[in-house]
Amino acid sequence: MVEKKEITMFSWDVRRILYVAGAAAVICCLVTSWQLGAASPNKSANVTYLASGTFATTPVSGADSLKLAGQPFTITLVGNSSLKPIQHGQNYAIFKPLQMTGTVFSGLLPNQPIPISSTTAAINQVVSAAEDIFESGFPVVVVGVSLNVRARLVLPGGTLINPLLRPFASVALTPANATVTYSNSTASTVLAVQTGTVVATAP
Repeated sequence: MVEKKEITMFSWDVRRILYVAGAAAVICCLVTSWQLGAASPNKSANVTYLASGTFATTPVSGADSLKLAGQPFTITLVGNSSLKPIQHGQNYAIFKPLQMTGTVFSGLLPNQPIPISSTTAAINQVVSAAEDIFESGFPVVVVGVSLNVRARLVLPGGTLINPLLRPFASVALTPANATVTYSNSTASTVLAVQTGTVVATAP
């Protein structure tokens, strides 16, 4: 009887140990999967690029006919991480079309937010050891004027892990690393970003 009881207890202890070990393995796998997903979005993840700040009060070049200098802005671009580039090389990739929404302010309409949007925005990312380049272009209508807008951001090397659509940490924008150009068929204006940030996030 003693021997049988000892065998029964041993079997129960083994089953309990295996259960605990199995549960720990499942938890570990779940945590690991979540961490990998956070670091590298799966094929269905939308990556959101958000740039916001205030334009410098003096244009870099051109006549600021829309009076955007010194005004705040917010631009959001969304692209799926599975989107294939329309053009790419060893260290760059161009993605299009992407959804863009945003808000700008103009001295022509003081304190009135002006919504902007585009369904044909593009992103060009260039990765290098010294610096990373993030560019975006899109057509918009501002105060009834049709424009082409191009933003150019020079980020520290290593900000973009690769030229694919992936999250990256927040980077400060200054006149030294961020400009926005708006143009039509007859004129072009370049504005520097006085202060702001850009960040890319994914769920």
